[in-house]
Amino acid sequence: FTACDTVELELLDNPNVVGSENADPNFILNDVQLTFARNVWNGYNGPSMSSTRMTNLFGAYNGAIDENTLITEWQQSYQMFGNIDLIEGLHNVDLENGGEGLTNHLGVAQVIEAFAYMLLVDYVNDVPYSEANKPEEFPNPNTDPAKSVYDAQLELLDAAIANLQAGGLIEPTTDLYFGDFDADNWIALANTLKLRAYNNLRLTDPARATAGINSTANGSIIDNTSEDFTFGYSDVQDPVESRHPFFTTGYLAAGAGSYMSNNFLDLLNAGDDQPPFIETGTIDPRTRYYLYRQTSNPPSGSDLPCAGDARYDYCYVGNLYWGRDHTDDAGIPNDGFKRTTFGIYPGGGAFDRDEFAQARATENNLGGAGVLPIYLASHTKFLLAETALTLGTNGNPANLLAEGIRLSLDKVDDFVGGVATDGFEMTQADKDNYVAGVLAEYNAANNNGKLAIIAREAFLASWGNGVEVYNLYRRTGFPTLQSPITAAGAFPRGYRYPVDEVENNPNIQQRQLTDQVFWDNNPGGFID
Repeated sequence: FTACDTVELELLDNPNVVGSENADPNFILNDVQLTFARNVWNGYNGPSMSSTRMTNLFGAYNGAIDENTLITEWQQSYQMFGNIDLIEGLHNVDLENGGEGLTNHLGVAQVIEAFAYMLLVDYVNDVPYSEANKPEEFPNPNTDPAKSVYDAQLELLDAAIANLQAGGLIEPTTDLYFGDFDADNWIALANTLKLRAYNNLRLTDPARATAGINSTANGSIIDNTSEDFTFGYSDVQDPVESRHPFFTTGYLAAGAGSYMSNNFLDLLNAGDDQPPFIETGTIDPRTRYYLYRQTSNPPSGSDLPCAGDARYDYCYVGNLYWGRDHTDDAGIPNDGFKRTTFGIYPGGGAFDRDEFAQARATENNLGGAGVLPIYLASHTKFLLAETALTLGTNGNPANLLAEGIRLSLDKVDDFVGGVATDGFEMTQADKDNYVAGVLAEYNAANNNGKLAIIAREAFLASWGNGVEVYNLYRRTGFPTLQSPITAAGAFPRGYRYPVDEVENNPNIQQRQLTDQVFWDNNPGGFID
């Protein structure tokens, strides 16, 4: 700058600010799609998996889930909402100039916006909505009541469906979730998100939930695996890391970066040394797809610091599955190349064919080309089974339960691709026997037991998706999960606001982990 005669920075366009005059709606929508999957939904997923005993939670709840947990998810959500506003602006400008508008782009963006706002409410309850992203008018936006935000998203989903049904010749060039753009896929997702919302609302407004579910389920919904809402990764790491997070935390030089939960291993009936809480009769057919064992030696000595400690329900479940009990905060041995890690589904790792090799050494994997299972057809079936049982909505809960299980088994089985299974893959007989066993258990149970079974099967089918399980656990109290083995504190019924938001906005007061979200009217302390 010192070599310039004049510097008129106020006349220069900031290249980092996108305005309507230089914005490509396809690029903006691509950013919205990426942001939602990788920076928003996936950010909620990690702590939700550990708190619900899918992966191990190390130590107390308030150590794992604190005022820093949702900083990225909060910031990225509102930045994404700003980009969606920009898409709406471009749509309106095109209409004003005699064009047909960007109804497809806007419809997709509105579906993602509604999902993202519902996630914010599901985790922190009241959030800025009506005053959000208007810094000149509302530099310190107030929060809106959570129920009104939820209601607004149901209306937004209807608006999105109308836009997608209107169609038009202008379509998004890229669909990062469904492949080639098809408005019908996004309409099905929008309707399914309405089902998801009504299911959460069933505790506080059962009549509305019943009517909404019966009405919505009659339309286009995600009820086939071809319609699953997933985000795909690849095996590419350069120039941008594009492999699934499960792969990058389990298959690289440092070894497995996290432990599996012994409770989850138990519910899969994977172990042999400890009596399971709930027995379905045989090892879950999905186990070799979900998990990969790195060693043929059982843990012992310094690799098993829990041995002989009466606090542990499991310590070691057996069958070479190395995990940890819920909230186990003991010292961590140097076992990164021995502990059980993520398998081929959904993280693109290895199929367990009794190879017993270090995950980083095996070539029997998808190289990280996995998926985020954000919302699946099996989720829809379990949801409808739950509401048919609890609300009396349309459908037979036992049939819906069976359909959900079969959709999950088939999806996981089909995920292997060309990876060698050496005869360890699930067979049709395995699938049939598993479903028959669950149905026999279900038919013999009372209504409370039936709900527990639906929740357990939804839990097992949701591997890789702690978000839906976190809602399920708070909503039903099921499945029956291992209590913390340490002084972990109360289970988080909601998350805390990001510290930056609380410090910078005087209109937001910090929440406690025991504060419940508006649709959760279950008793305090009924889950741990």
